[in-house]
Amino acid sequence: LKFGLATGGTDPRSTKQTLQDSFQTPDIRLDYAFAHQRLSNQWTLFGGKMKNPLWRPSDLLWDSDIKPDGVGVTFQNQTLGIKWTITGGYFILDERETTINDPYLVAIQPKIDLNINDTTKARFALGYYLSQNLKGTTLDHSANSNTLDSSGLEKEFASIVISGQLDIKDQLGLPLIRPFGEIVSNTNTTSNSKGAIAGVKFGDKKVKNFGQWQSKISYRHLEADAWLDTLPDSDAYGGATNTKGIELALTYGLSETTNIGLNYYSMENINGTKNKQSLVQFDLNFKF
Repeated sequence: LKFGLATGGTDPRSTKQTLQDSFQTPDIRLDYAFAHQRLSNQWTLFGGKMKNPLWRPSDLLWDSDIKPDGVGVTFQNQTLGIKWTITGGYFILDERETTINDPYLVAIQPKIDLNINDTTKARFALGYYLSQNLKGTTLDHSANSNTLDSSGLEKEFASIVISGQLDIKDQLGLPLIRPFGEIVSNTNTTSNSKGAIAGVKFGDKKVKNFGQWQSKISYRHLEADAWLDTLPDSDAYGGATNTKGIELALTYGLSETTNIGLNYYSMENINGTKNKQSLVQFDLNFKF
């Protein structure tokens, strides 16, 4: 059994806590609590409010703060030096008191890991995500950027996602260079159904000591109905779909337990009024 606590409110895409309201005592909330049972060297079962079991090289589709509710299974094996994993999940999106047909999302993600040579590793995944009972409903914490009709969401989602990254070590004077990307296509609609992100991380493999650093630059393009608008990174235009733009990030180590981070987003709408937005975010992170 694993569990964790976090600050913040009811928004599943943010654990940020604003200091306000005349020294009001902030809430501590349940961040995750789930059972994690390893059945063998190959099979693992888990269920509850869990850390996201799906591999995500970027935050185009999933905000890193989201902890899905549901059950899942992972099977892993190794053949001819290739490690491969299949992860499946059944995630409950909401509970409706007036019907037994609660909205849910089914996910399946095969993934492979390859050692190309002594300095380069590759990881690729193909995911399929199918929603049920979402048509005609509106979820809490929606960014209101998916297409709606008079009763709620116009259609279900059936999104195919291709994900990949390369880890190139100790080249060009850098411990790590990591190109990454994802492509998404919602096959249940014919318009505004595509999305993609491409970027690169570079610097130290991890920021754990003074002077270590890691930087990232990426460009994203996520059309209105490519993906459910309750899930993407909340710092990228409020987590909305129908957006495009760049992200620049830098993390710098101050000690073994402390680092600072700087993120810059420059985003705008793809269709409709452009309404360009820029966000600068500064973080001071402590580990204890």
